[in-house]
Amino acid sequence: MKYIGAIGLTCLLLSGTVGAAQDNGLGEDFQTGIDQILIEPLDESGIGFGGDGLSLEDLQRLPQTGILRELRDITTETQIKVISGTGANLRALDRLTGQVQDLSVAVGQPVVFGRISVYLSDCRYPEDNQSGDAYAYLMVHAQGIDEPVFTGWMVASSPALNAMDHARYDVWPLTCITS
Repeated sequence: MKYIGAIGLTCLLLSGTVGAAQDNGLGEDFQTGIDQILIEPLDESGIGFGGDGLSLEDLQRLPQTGILRELRDITTETQIKVISGTGANLRALDRLTGQVQDLSVAVGQPVVFGRISVYLSDCRYPEDNQSGDAYAYLMVHAQGIDEPVFTGWMVASSPALNAMDHARYDVWPLTCITS
């Protein structure tokens, strides 16, 4: 019994020190010090574009070193000349059965795979490389759903860039049909 009483007394003493350690210093009055905060307007005379700061001309005359040199070497756009094909070769996957099938579809014509219908609006390929990357504009409808489950461009080399989000089926372009 002596030990239980000693343990209880120790716990009581420790709880008091833990409570004191959690004191945040604000006390009971959370408004303490609020009246001592000084609010003044900013001095905008030399800051930013408003006052005597750098003008656009000054910024353009800065030395072309450091990060500016790195930015100068960045290419931001690559445009490839493309030609529209007469159709596309697509690959379709039924995730439920594991069936994979290659589909040939003409522009403006639908093709059916399982419970989906795939409509090809356009298929474009690089002008200088007929077997190169294919860009297909597809519209995919699922049975029983009024709205298309996918509408947009898919790129053969990066099908995940704009992938169809369907629980059972997946479709992606392989190549454009050129003749």
